[in-house]
Amino acid sequence: MSDRPNILFLHVDQMHWDAVSAYGNPHVKTPAVDRIIADGCNFRASYSANPVCCPARGSWYTGRMSCENGQINNGPYPLRADLPDLGAWLRDKGDYETAYSGKWHISRKIPDSFRQIYGQGESKGEIFDPAIGRAAIGYLDNYDSDKPFFLNVGFVNPHDCCYTSGAAGGEGKFLYDEEAIEAMPPIPENFYVHLGISQPKDPGKERYFRYYIYSYYRWMEMVDAEIGRVYDALMGSRFAENTVVIFSSDHGDGLGFHGQVSKSKMEDPSWRVPTVVVTPERQRAGEADHEHLSIALDVTATICDYAQVPLLPKTIGKSLRPLMEEQADVDWHEYIVGENWQSDGKMAVRDAQYKTILYGDGLINLFDMLNDPMEMKDLSKTDAGRAVVKKHLSYLQKHLARMEPYAPPNPTKKQPAYTVCQALFSKIEKGEIAV
Repeated sequence: MSDRPNILFLHVDQMHWDAVSAYGNPHVKTPAVDRIIADGCNFRASYSANPVCCPARGSWYTGRMSCENGQINNGPYPLRADLPDLGAWLRDKGDYETAYSGKWHISRKIPDSFRQIYGQGESKGEIFDPAIGRAAIGYLDNYDSDKPFFLNVGFVNPHDCCYTSGAAGGEGKFLYDEEAIEAMPPIPENFYVHLGISQPKDPGKERYFRYYIYSYYRWMEMVDAEIGRVYDALMGSRFAENTVVIFSSDHGDGLGFHGQVSKSKMEDPSWRVPTVVVTPERQRAGEADHEHLSIALDVTATICDYAQVPLLPKTIGKSLRPLMEEQADVDWHEYIVGENWQSDGKMAVRDAQYKTILYGDGLINLFDMLNDPMEMKDLSKTDAGRAVVKKHLSYLQKHLARMEPYAPPNPTKKQPAYTVCQALFSKIEKGEIAV
């Protein structure tokens, strides 16, 4: 029997970081996620590497930012074949059995390094999530090897919200009972404020968004039920005392905040994600860690650390394990950086108090995340704000010095994100951003 723990990586698609009843949200019931939170440590200041499906997932499985791994956006942006993937890494360095059930959604097919027990590409969670969960439960019921396993379970929901919003090819128009509208969740406090600018009120828009939020929470409850079945199966199995569980999401959802839905934004509803680690010893059970900023690459580093294998090459991710073990003097992130290469591109820098969002068209926003967590007041034009933005630009230059940006020799017209990325990187490196 190996002394290395089994690892179960449970992840969902497009989960708003606060769509959990354990956090005090009265509009959704998530007993399974609540239980995971009660059993583990909840890292509340966690963020996606790139708040879009394929890039976020590519970062999980390579330990590299999307600007480095080739999966820079959804669509025709293949993940670099020369980078080691997490499945092969755990298999070759740690003698792990690696298995995958569920949504992959990366331009490169699920590699042979994973035993694919049930795979789905882009699909509807309402239909496929129960099968994804059953496959994972079947794996746990039938696994009889002495090797430790890494079981990766990728659920689809609450991504079905994209059909509600029209973002996945639907019309985005739904009928609802007008008499029940008052029972639907209220719009967020910052619904009419985006980029620090107030928007005119629109009662019709409010009703539609309240219905969207109501529907979103139902998708969340659907996937919570499947998460619960897998988690219960693990805890009722012989592996319960030797399995580390990590729960997260690839990115968030606008959920009506700033009058937006879906992803690809660097405001918290889209960029921020839940991240929970549960150890067999129940270290820091029920604790919420608001102090340590975390980026998605840290999930990958954490998996490698618990598997007792080296970190994936050239990753900037840091393992959460020392924080779980409450080790003294942990060398942790002073700041984190997120990126998104849709449209003109954008990057965000987050430190303990402030967030700067830098857009490819020259727009800059600065928010005080301690005193203005709803991101309603842009401070970038104030004297104090300019000083913070300059400091964050310095952070960005340090960050870029650690990156190895990738682009094919001849990007096609269908691959504009490579050029968008290169253009913004060049402006930052040359100090051409006007503050």
